[in-house]
Amino acid sequence: MRPTFLAFQTASRALAANQANIDVAGNNIANVNTEGYTRQRVDLTSISNSGYTQKYTTPGTSVGLGVDVSNINQIRDPFLDARYRTQNAETSMFDTLLSGLSDLENVFDEAETESLQGEISNFVYQLQVLSQTPTSQDIALVARTAAQKVTEIINVYAKQTQEVREQQIYDLRKVVVDTDFNAIVKNIANLNTQIREELTHGNTPNELYDKRNTLIDELSGIANIKVSVTPEKVSEDLTIENLNISIYDPMTNTNVGIVKNGLYNTLTASLDKSTNTMKIEINSSFGGYSGDITSSFSGGSIKGYLDLINGKGTYADPLSIPKENTFRGTLYYENAMNTFASNFAQVLNDLNAADGPAKPLFKASDGSGIITAANISISDAWMESPSYITTTTSVPASSEGDNITRMINALTKDMNFYKNSADNTSQVMFSGTANEYMTGLIGELSLDVELNENFSDTASFVLNNLFASRESMSGVSLDEEGINLMAFQKSYNAAARYFTALDEALDRIINNMGLVGR
Repeated sequence: MRPTFLAFQTASRALAANQANIDVAGNNIANVNTEGYTRQRVDLTSISNSGYTQKYTTPGTSVGLGVDVSNINQIRDPFLDARYRTQNAETSMFDTLLSGLSDLENVFDEAETESLQGEISNFVYQLQVLSQTPTSQDIALVARTAAQKVTEIINVYAKQTQEVREQQIYDLRKVVVDTDFNAIVKNIANLNTQIREELTHGNTPNELYDKRNTLIDELSGIANIKVSVTPEKVSEDLTIENLNISIYDPMTNTNVGIVKNGLYNTLTASLDKSTNTMKIEINSSFGGYSGDITSSFSGGSIKGYLDLINGKGTYADPLSIPKENTFRGTLYYENAMNTFASNFAQVLNDLNAADGPAKPLFKASDGSGIITAANISISDAWMESPSYITTTTSVPASSEGDNITRMINALTKDMNFYKNSADNTSQVMFSGTANEYMTGLIGELSLDVELNENFSDTASFVLNNLFASRESMSGVSLDEEGINLMAFQKSYNAAARYFTALDEALDRIINNMGLVGR
């Protein structure tokens, strides 16, 4: 015979289960606007009355012992989390590239600022005027001033390009790596330790899970990461899931661990002066990782910064080991301006020498002897004497001003821009006029900005869709929670009514049975 008070235990469990459901629904509603909060659900299990010994007893109808609250779980989809974090890395990379390229575009803005192409055209015009009166000191002075303005604008472009690069280096080193990445992996490792302690003591640390998931989402925007969970059996009755994070490169299928339970590895970003490129090194506390892991980044803001800082475009050496970055970043535009400045100076210096000894019109202001966009300047001799420019040659039947005409032709007609301006057998980087060179360079930059803007918009659209899909599962819906709250309240009332019915039945048994014969 079923014990009398067993039914009261069933009713008590029903009340406790529905109270837990009401509490969880209320907690969900309270956190509807809490960033990173994951909605929770109560896991209920039916308590069976069957057992091993029952099959040896007389068969009969048995009733279960009610319901039990086994756990309070979060509603999350690991597959959606992984997709979101992968897409977040891609979106952050394109956003970083777009921001850096937009800064470069502002540097080479020939429409809003005093343009180099305009100054080159003005220099050509002044040479044309000088070719008409080659003996005029005043006109020669104006021509020299026009050439000086060309060199000054080239210097400004080089300086501002370097400033953009230095800003990217600072942001990568001090903000992204030192402040963001290293702090996040440390906090995740600390949360792993706290979560482990809570689970060991039988608690459910859902709020700590939310904090950790929020940090992992932030980390996915910095680098291409992979999250894995491995079970660990702590005791016969308790198994804990350990969370590990690694930098994962899908192209090479390599993993570099950064978080392992309560341990974490930090990164260091530094400028390699021998190659003038940034490198990322790992400081390992586990896993045996050490040294340069720059090539392991395929997404996230770190990858975007590395492309902007290290990208050499067509100036990258295809035979270099490790392989140089072929993205058109700041080094590409810096080298492109160096190519322009050195070839521009080389051609005019050669023409000014005519058939005589060297008479350079342009020099390297730092005394290095190698003309770049940053150091191109008017030579000392030309600065001292505007008539230093050679207007005629000793070639028979030549007329006054004919050498100036050659300079004009060199600047207005197609010429080869060599990678090494002093070596006519080196790689030709561009063929065309000086103005066409700058037009092509600015066009490349505009196309890069437009392309990465399209990539960024597309990646953001996909990311927003994934976020919406994830929120539809993990986010709090007031309508759904309101319906649940009413349903749980009715269930609670029904359980309370069950208690009342049991109380009335017990009262009948105790107070109204066995009265006959008294």
